[in-house]
Amino acid sequence: MKYFFSICFYVVSLIVKAQNDYAVPAPRDYDQKPAKTAGFIELGGNAGLFSLNIDRIYYYKERLKVSARAGFAPHFNGIYIEQIYILENNFILFKNPHHLELGLGATMQRRYNQRPNEIDNYFWENILFSVWRCGYRYQKQDDGFFARVALTPAIMSNDAEGFHPDYFQFWAGVSVGMSF
Repeated sequence: MKYFFSICFYVVSLIVKAQNDYAVPAPRDYDQKPAKTAGFIELGGNAGLFSLNIDRIYYYKERLKVSARAGFAPHFNGIYIEQIYILENNFILFKNPHHLELGLGATMQRRYNQRPNEIDNYFWENILFSVWRCGYRYQKQDDGFFARVALTPAIMSNDAEGFHPDYFQFWAGVSVGMSF
């Protein structure tokens, strides 16, 4: 009988000890460590049809944030897969979660193109676009839903046909993803 009480006392003490949360980390304080990274898909925008992107806020104040963005998009041209790369720097204004986003970036397209009036006229070329951004950004301090809508006008650099001084493309984009 005394062994029975000893075992019961031991089991009860283990159950009580198991109720403590020693292994659970403290919850994240989003006021001190806000969600600064976002992964998203942009439809339209800098890359044309769509792009896969990551955006990181590297300067964070309540009313001003500065972020850097890198993105990639495949573009299918017959049997060739052309690549589009995006680099952008954005200024994010106003308090959370609704922001005005202004930015400047570059889009590089690696295109399989035709050189006019030459015998061997197909080749790979790099075409640069200067891209601006003016739009709305929804990003909370917490992890979760991320969205933005923007006008993204672009100016094209030289290509095989020469410089296009009047090449100005007025474009818009919608982005949806997660911030963490």
